[in-house]
This record gives sequence, structure tokens and C-alpha cells, in this order.
Amino acid sequence: MDHSTRIIPTCCNACGGQTGIFAHVAGGKVIKIEPNSENPIGVANTWDDFLVEKNRGARMCPKGLCALKQLYDPDRLQKPLKRTGENCWKPITWDDALDLAAEKLNTIKNKYGAESLLWFSEDHSFTHIQQDFCKAFGTPNYLNHSNLCDAARKAGFKLTLGDERPIADLANSRYILLFGWNPMAAIKWAYLPAALMSAIDKGAKLVVVDPVFTATAAKANEWVPIRPGTDGILALAMGHVMVSEGLYNKEFVDNWTVGFPEYAKYIADKNPEWAEGVTGVPANTIRRLARELATTKPAVVDTWSGVSHYSNGTESTRAIAMLLGLIGEIDGKGNLLLPERVQPKHRKALTQWPEIKAQRIDGLGTKYPFAYKSGIYVEAKEAMLTGKPYQPKAAVFVFQNFVMSVPNSQRNVEALKKLDFILAIDVYQSETAAMADLVIPGTHFLERYDLTANWVAFPSISLRQPVIKPLHGGPTEYEFIMSLAQRLGLPGFDLPYENLLDAELKGSTGISLDELKSLPGAVWNDGPTRYRKYLNGGFATSSGKFEFCSQAMADKGLNPLPRIEVKSGKDLGKYPLALINWKSVEHTHTRTQNNPWLMEMQGNNPLWMHPKTAERLMLKDNDMVRIESATGEDCAILKITPEIHPDAVGMSYGFGHKDIGSVAKGNGINVNQFYEGKAEDISGQAIVKEAWVRVSKAGVNEVGQN
Repeated sequence: MDHSTRIIPTCCNACGGQTGIFAHVAGGKVIKIEPNSENPIGVANTWDDFLVEKNRGARMCPKGLCALKQLYDPDRLQKPLKRTGENCWKPITWDDALDLAAEKLNTIKNKYGAESLLWFSEDHSFTHIQQDFCKAFGTPNYLNHSNLCDAARKAGFKLTLGDERPIADLANSRYILLFGWNPMAAIKWAYLPAALMSAIDKGAKLVVVDPVFTATAAKANEWVPIRPGTDGILALAMGHVMVSEGLYNKEFVDNWTVGFPEYAKYIADKNPEWAEGVTGVPANTIRRLARELATTKPAVVDTWSGVSHYSNGTESTRAIAMLLGLIGEIDGKGNLLLPERVQPKHRKALTQWPEIKAQRIDGLGTKYPFAYKSGIYVEAKEAMLTGKPYQPKAAVFVFQNFVMSVPNSQRNVEALKKLDFILAIDVYQSETAAMADLVIPGTHFLERYDLTANWVAFPSISLRQPVIKPLHGGPTEYEFIMSLAQRLGLPGFDLPYENLLDAELKGSTGISLDELKSLPGAVWNDGPTRYRKYLNGGFATSSGKFEFCSQAMADKGLNPLPRIEVKSGKDLGKYPLALINWKSVEHTHTRTQNNPWLMEMQGNNPLWMHPKTAERLMLKDNDMVRIESATGEDCAILKITPEIHPDAVGMSYGFGHKDIGSVAKGNGINVNQFYEGKAEDISGQAIVKEAWVRVSKAGVNEVGQN
């Protein structure tokens, strides 16, 4: 046996960040993972910084460094499982699994129509072949994880400055104002923490607006604790200060914006004193922050899930984005950048595939006028329960733990019970897979192919490639899907998957898959970063300019100005405390809690509470407490800390497993059980941070999952 070590470039998929990595393989086993400095995701997001920083090495987060514990996890699914009864399963062959899946889907299609199939997927893993399957099958109902992530952020920025996902050039900024974003722990891309620390080292001021003293707030010059869900109010009041004091960038506003007079009139009465009453942020702090932001350049303002996961998510994002319009700090070095991305070119629908006439089941583009293409998970769930606008009969879940990841867990379970057939493809027997009729083992990211258009400020595509064969001998997910399509007689799935990737690459970059493999680090980079692109082409809005007042919103009968409604638990009486949640650096959603190394770092999710709140409720640190909302109740260990706003309680996201594996099971509680399960009106974003609870000491005989 050859025991020499091969070093193979690929990409991490322990989370959606897609960090470039090198896998060290010896004797057919992966023995080490390290970051790949040719891939900008672990280095820097602007071209000049990338060229400099890659010589100093790349970075990756704990989830990727610990990924081998999942690859070689004995709790991984190894064979297809067919349900034979309540909690009873029978291992079957791959051929039998394909036959069963094809039979069930074909029967449902013939009896109820192709649209009765719902398909849910991760948003960074072999999505094109899944979308192709849905088109060929004839269902319009493909949905993916983005609806649980940043759909409202996408809508807010798109409506304002014409880009669904601008990215912050933190490293080169002098003033960084972050609303509800924690890049030091919720590491979207591995270059972010280093970029933030580089800016701080060079003298930038970092201000973090957040109800929680996050890892990012701990590095900041200033933490601004704010009542949950009120960030947009703070932004409007800051805008009031800038306009009333003449601190805005008149040249940019006059030449590159529309709707400023209407906006100025709208915020005329939204002064800091008004905002203090809503946000809890002192009026003098609001004035100072507005003046600092207006007079320090370059500056960046950004926001993510801490703002967008509320019922006012799109409107709050728009209000925050308008601060950028006032200071004119857009798409320049040290600003919020409008990235130029080149994506693998997805093939066009084949002529043999049917024209899909059925309406989507989830209100994308109709009930939710500015919804992202990922669809609306909670509306799909409601359709399962109500049969409106029509009744789904089958669902496929690929790398999606619907039961735990969608708000209102109990209602999720009830919805899945309404389906005639559920197919789950996953690495583990998750809570969702446990409700399936057929479970297909998924692969680890080190066992499969994919292409990634990197989220940096220049065109970049990297390759995920298998460094070992699938451990348990089965096909990859995309191979299973293509074989299923062939079993169903669907055309266009008879080519090797690598041929499809090759065509996608050639269609977008002109290079082949083999050429990409041969490039340093298996990454195609095409710099430099271009700044202030709007000077030549304008903004990608309906007006071609930055929009304080949105004509697109007005055309849909919505408020053209950001009218922000704030909900409050104090109005509900019974449930006075806002319940929030956050991501931690050690875990990805609900996926990593069976990794013993990561669980050693964080193995539970106690409920955080401010000392003043705990004193009022006569609670002590480490008490077992009962948390109750209108939709769920459970027990958790209490952590008393000044690092959370007194009007809120909160916990880390992703815990509370009843399935998956021996390490995950029984640790912590599932925060999604407390949320109502609604979508934000404009974008369809799943509302996964807006709930109100009451907290009390648990009774002597009450036992939580901790």
C-alpha cells in the first residue's frame, strides 16, 4: 500500500463559507486539513490585499479544522434506510432505494401533478443539478436555505443600492458601523476576522450595535446595546442628525440619488429623543455616532441577520443602507463594495423538459413581492398543513434539517405528517430524516465535487473536488439525483457530473474543469478589484441611482420610504422578554453538534439573562429555568451576564437534538420551538429572531434536556 502523502486542493463545506483548503491524504485516509492561500476566502476580499496577504498565509475556522471528526464519525449514515414502522428502519440496497424513490414520486406525479413535490436544499451544494431535476420533473417548488439566512438583507440592499449582497471592505476602513453582525464568531467568510482586526490595528474605530455583547463587540471601540428589532429606528434617527445638521454628502446626494427630498421630510421628526424611547440608546449617543460616521472616511456600514430576521427586516435594512447614501461611501476602498462575481453558467432548460404552468406554492413574487429565489419555507409548511393554494404530497430534503431549522418546530412536525412521501438525503439520521419514508446517506464535502463562485470583490471560482472516495461505497448526492432522474425517464441526466461542471466553467470563464484543477490551489482568480463602478454604469436599481425613495416598492403598493414597525413583548403582558439567538464560531446551524471536538468547545446553549432582569425575577446563575412562549416551552440552564440587553434573553442556535448521533443527542434546547413561524412581509425571510417569552424557575420535578 502506498503511504506517501498527497496534498489535494479543495474547498471546505463545514459551513457555507467555502474556505479554500488543502487535504493531506495518506494511505487512502485524510490525515490533515490546512487553509489554501491561493483561495481568497481565507485571505482577503480585495485584489490588492489578497496579493499581499496570501504570502502571509490563509485562515480557516474551527469547524473546518475539526471536519475530519465528521468525515470519520461512526454515527454517519452508511446504507439507505426504508421505513417499516414507527421508528423502525430496514437497510436496503442502492438500487432498491432508487426504485422505491422513483415509484413513489412517479405515482404522486401522475395522481396529483408534478407541482405536489416540494424540494428543499442547501444553498451552496450542487444546487444546479437539483434545480434541473425540479424543472425536468415539472415542479416549480424548489426552495433553499437562503430563506433562513439573508433574504431580507438581500431585498433591503437590492431596493436601495441595486445589489443583493454587497460585501464590506473592513480591512481598509477607518470607521466601521455594524448593526447586528458578528463576523468574529458568525464567520461568513474566513477572511473576515483578520480583515476586521487589521482595520483596528491600523486605527479604525469599530462600533457594534447589538443586543448582545458578541465576540465582535468585545473587539470594538464601542458596544451600543439596543433593544431587539429596533435597529432601523436608530438608523432613521442618525439620518435625521446628518440631514438636519447638514452633514450629508451633498455632491453624492445631488448626483447619484433619488428620493432624498421625500426622505428628508420623512425623517424630519425622527430625532434622537424619539429614537431613544424606542431603542433604549441615549439621544446623545445617537448624535455622536451620526456625526462620527458623517465625518470619518473611508467608512463602512453593514448589517446581517441580527437585523434582517425580524418582521421589519427589509425595512430596517433599507434604513441602515440609507446611511451609506447620506455619506456617499459606497463601492470605494474601505466601503461597502458591490462585488463583481462570475458564476458557473447554469445550463438552460432543455426543450424536452415541460413548461411549468403551476404556480409556486409559497407566494414568491406574489404574496411576497421582493422574495429571493430561495422561496419561503414557512409558507411551504403552511401549504402542507392547510392544502392552500394546493396540497403538497411529497418532499425531498437534501442536507436540510427542516424540523429544527424552520421556526415553530412543533408545527414543522405536524406539517411533515401530512405528506404521503418524504425522501431525506443527509449525512446523519437528523430529526427530519427520522420522519422520512426513505433516507439516503449523504457524503462529506471531502468526498464530492462542486464549484464555488467566491464572495470577494473580484471574479473568483474555486473547485471542491473529492480527495477520497465515499467511505461507505455509495454514490454522491448528485449521482443519486441523476440516477433517480434516469429512473423516472427524465432527459438530460445521462452525462457524467464532471461534464456538466466542465460546461459550466467554460460557459463562464472559458477554462475547462481540468484547467481549473491545474491552477494553483485549484482556484481561478481574475483581478483587480474595480471601485466606484456606478460612475460608469450607475446603480442596478430601477432608476439607475441610489434610492432613498423606492419606486419599485411604490409600484407594488408598498411604502417607498422605510416605515418601520416595532413589536414589543411589553404589549403582550404574559410574555415580556424578547428571545433572540445567535450563531457561534464553533457550530454551523444544527449540523455540527455531533462533532466531539466542537462540542468540547461549546456543548450546550444556556439561556443568557441580564443581572437586573434576573434580580427582578428572583433567579440565580445556573438555575434551571422554564422558558415559555405562545408556541413552545422547555427548560434550560440560566447564565446571568451583563452581556445582553435587560429587555432580552437569548441563546446559541442549533442545539437540542433528539436524533443525529450520540454526541449531539440531549445537549441543550432547540430555540426554534419558541418562534411563531412567520415570514417577513416584503422578502419572505423566515422570522427566526422575533419571539417573546416569560422565564421562571423550573419546578423541582421538571427536567430539561440539559
